[in-house]
Amino acid sequence: MTSAYVLILAVLVLGGLLAVLGDRIGSKVGKARLRLFGLRPRKTAIVMTILTGTTIAASTLGILFALSESLRNGVFELDDILDQLRTAQARLTQAHQEQERVSQELAEVTEDRERVEQGLQNVRQRYQETTKQAQNLGTRVKKLQEQRERLVAQIPKLQEQVRQRDRTIRDRDGKIAEQDRILQDRASRLADLENQRNLLQAEIGKRDTKIQSLDTVIADRDTALKGQEETVERLDRQLSFLQEEVFSLERDRQNLRQGNVVLVRREVLSEAVLRVTDPGGARSAVDVLLRNANRRAIEATRPEQSDFNERVVFITQAQAEELIARIQDGQEYVVRILSAENYVEQEERVRVFADLAFNERVFREGEIVATVSVALQTDTREDIKEHLNVLLSSAQTRARNVGLLGTLQIEEGKVATFTDFIDFLSKSQQPIEQIRAIAIEETKTAGPLKMRLIALSDNRIIVTTASESAS
Repeated sequence: MTSAYVLILAVLVLGGLLAVLGDRIGSKVGKARLRLFGLRPRKTAIVMTILTGTTIAASTLGILFALSESLRNGVFELDDILDQLRTAQARLTQAHQEQERVSQELAEVTEDRERVEQGLQNVRQRYQETTKQAQNLGTRVKKLQEQRERLVAQIPKLQEQVRQRDRTIRDRDGKIAEQDRILQDRASRLADLENQRNLLQAEIGKRDTKIQSLDTVIADRDTALKGQEETVERLDRQLSFLQEEVFSLERDRQNLRQGNVVLVRREVLSEAVLRVTDPGGARSAVDVLLRNANRRAIEATRPEQSDFNERVVFITQAQAEELIARIQDGQEYVVRILSAENYVEQEERVRVFADLAFNERVFREGEIVATVSVALQTDTREDIKEHLNVLLSSAQTRARNVGLLGTLQIEEGKVATFTDFIDFLSKSQQPIEQIRAIAIEETKTAGPLKMRLIALSDNRIIVTTASESAS
């Protein structure tokens, strides 16, 4: 009985393992969409399931034959045993016929008969056990088939669960990537602030050095006050310089009156947003800016000239080298080339200087740039324009105060958007208490600052330039 329990346990364990293996193989084949013998993936999965069931049955029989000698003998040697039984019966018949003639051998024949009958009884018992085991195996095979069918029926549900899990994982990956991007932005901002702090500390050090130098100069001047003649000569030189400046300003004023000025002081000749990661690229970037500024200067001072290779703009070598050195730190800068004075047509040389600023965020998306309180129940169209002019002036002042160098525009810069907004406000029957200008998107120093105008009443939005633009 112990061997039978071991046999049953081995069959159950092996059947369960092979069933799981068959399910895994079927799932892998179905997911991988494999093809065998030119069959379609679904047919290939069915073939693999059939092969797995055949393997389960073959392995079960193999275990039974390997572990049960009686079953093996009963299946493969049953015919031999039956032949022996028939031979024994023939011998028994012959023994009865010869009983009278060979009575002296009766005892031996009786022992042979009993031995054969005992063997027959054993064979019958083995046959019954074999039949019962075969029935049990049939029942188990049927149960395994039912389990396989249930598992096959569960495959679509499991596949749907896997797809749902994959979608959940993709959503989580997206959220993690967004959080990583936010963390990277914060790290970049912290690095920018650290660089600005270092620059400020360096600037403070320079100013301390200048203060010390000024202290030395003051001491020297205190000593120099003893010589009146040197003081008079210095004042004379300063007076001459101031007279030249006055003459230059007067000339510029006359040129402005006559309309001859083509470039005004601090006019932007070229600009660009630069982030130099290769130290060798700083010089080429500055050269491009200066060439663009030179072209703009030629177009303004000599409109009839088509040759832009002549050098008109002038900047000192020290200023150019300082600009190159400052933009090599890998930070993002807004670099502008500005005219140093007012210039008229046919100027031979246009002095310029560089203006440099960090291209950092000055407005967040949705941030309120400016607000104006109004009472648009009785206001006319002109009053509405006046309110909006005040709002835009306030927005421009704040933008310049926070360091914006680019332009301001309403939505996408279409005039019709602004005029339609005014028309709606002038025709609105609802009281308007406040008009706000908010930043549509994150804006950096280089600009432009795109704004959206919003009319409010009791903190409720009545109309925006976005809706007017859409209409």
